[in-house]
Amino acid sequence: MGFWKKRKVVEQLVLRHLECVDGTLRLFQKALDAYLKDRDVDAAAKLGFETHHAEGVADDVRRQVEAELLSGALLPHNRREILEVIESVDRLANSAESVLDYLLFQKPTIPEEIRDFLVGIVEETGLIFDDVKKLITHLFHDTSQVDEDSKRIEHREGEVDKLERAAIKQLFKLDLDLAYKLQIHGLVERLVELSDRAEDLSDQVDIMAIERRL
Repeated sequence: MGFWKKRKVVEQLVLRHLECVDGTLRLFQKALDAYLKDRDVDAAAKLGFETHHAEGVADDVRRQVEAELLSGALLPHNRREILEVIESVDRLANSAESVLDYLLFQKPTIPEEIRDFLVGIVEETGLIFDDVKKLITHLFHDTSQVDEDSKRIEHREGEVDKLERAAIKQLFKLDLDLAYKLQIHGLVERLVELSDRAEDLSDQVDIMAIERRL
């Protein structure tokens, strides 16, 4: 297979991996909606299982990308960049799994006073997923759009930070057992990790886009 054909195969696989991770994160969001909004633990558990399955499919595609790169597709510098990108995208799915594992193994009762803050974090994180998908697609097809994608991700990550601070501040005002507060705090920490990782990814892609335009 010629160099340019190999490059196209890698691009298609990277975007396919992105679609798989996006599907994983949508299921993750539905699972959290079921738990937080509907208070339906059984539905959340079912969606959690589907999330794990989808993440496994994404892992399979990631390994296909790695195999193509190891076979000599792309130049060494570009291979390293693509590996870093797919690993960063994959970490988003891993973070989602971590949240669901924590939530569904422990099944904590969410204090009503902070429920809306957590719902807001989930909704804002869903919008960040949309921007991540645009970001990676634009890296391959229109690097001029990457800066705007990154700015949106940074802004939304800031909104998540505000919701996190408000949730934690309210949580520790409540007359609750300290161990219970720490359990909920642990959930919030895991939940906001997704937006943190998305911002790290956007910074990484920003640099790649600048280098490609030079």
